[in-house]
Amino acid sequence: MNRTLIALAGSVLLLIGLLFALASGSRDSDTGRKSASGTANSLVLFCAASNRAVMESIRVDYEQEFGTTIQIQYGPSQTLLSSIEVSGTGDLYLPADESYIAIGIEKLLIAEVFPLATMRAVVAVPRGNPKAIRTFNDLLRSDVRLVQANPELAAISKVVKQSLQSSGKWEPLARATIAFRTNVNDVANDLVIGAADAGLVYDAVLSSYKDLEAVELDELSTVISDVSLGIISSSKQPQAALHFARYVAARDRGLLHYEKYGFAVKQGDLFHEWQATKDGSTVGDSRIGDNEQ
Repeated sequence: MNRTLIALAGSVLLLIGLLFALASGSRDSDTGRKSASGTANSLVLFCAASNRAVMESIRVDYEQEFGTTIQIQYGPSQTLLSSIEVSGTGDLYLPADESYIAIGIEKLLIAEVFPLATMRAVVAVPRGNPKAIRTFNDLLRSDVRLVQANPELAAISKVVKQSLQSSGKWEPLARATIAFRTNVNDVANDLVIGAADAGLVYDAVLSSYKDLEAVELDELSTVISDVSLGIISSSKQPQAALHFARYVAARDRGLLHYEKYGFAVKQGDLFHEWQATKDGSTVGDSRIGDNEQ
C-alpha cells in the first residue's frame, strides 16, 4: 500500500511539474513573440533576386539589433507578386522595379510604400571584356552568346523591353538572345561559368560578381528602375512590418547597405528619430513615388 501511495504521489508531482513547465513554456512563447523593439519574432519578405546581396546584409544587422527573424523568399518580381496574390501571406514585398508595386497597390495588395534606391540597366561581361562589346550592335553578333532574364517574370528585361520597343530594337535583341533565364542572378551566373558572353543585368547586381564588369550603352542609358519596399495589406503583423520597413528605408540603417552595394539611394529619415516619435498610425498611407520619408 505504501508503495502504491508513493507511486501515486510521485505521479501527481510529475503531473504538476509537467503542467507548470507547459504553463511556463507558454508564457515564454508569448514573451518570445515580441523582441525588445516590440516587433514580431518572424517576418516574411518577398524579395527580388537582384536585391539578394544587400538584403542579406541588412537582415543580419536587423536580426542582431532587434532579435526579429526575417524569412526571405527570393525570386522574379512578377512571380513573387503572384505568390502574394494567390497565397494571401507574407508581410513585405520588395520587387526590382516600382511598376510591380503600382500593380500591387491597384490590386489592394500593398498598404504602404517606402522608396529605397535606383538601379540602371547595363550589359554584364566577363572582366576584361574578351568579346570587345562596346555597342548595341555588338550584342547582335553571331559570335556573342547573349542571355537575359524572362521579361514576363523579371523586372530587368521587362523595363528593357519597354524602353527598346519604340525604337524597334527589342525584337532583334530578343532574337539574338540564346536563353532567357528566371532572374537577373541566373544571367550573371551564366557569365561566371562561361555559358554566355554577355547579359543584361542591373548595375548594382555586379557588386556581388567580382569577375564581371559593366558595359554602358546609350540605348540603355534611360532604363532605370526605382526600388521600393511595400508592406503587404494582408500582413498579420503590420506594426512589425512597419518597423522593419522603416529600418530598411533609413539613411542611417538600411540605406547604408544599399549605397555600399552600388545602388543610388533615396533620401531617408534617421531611424533613431523615427523610433523616438513613432505612434504606429501610418500603416495604410500609400506613398508610391514619395522620396521623403
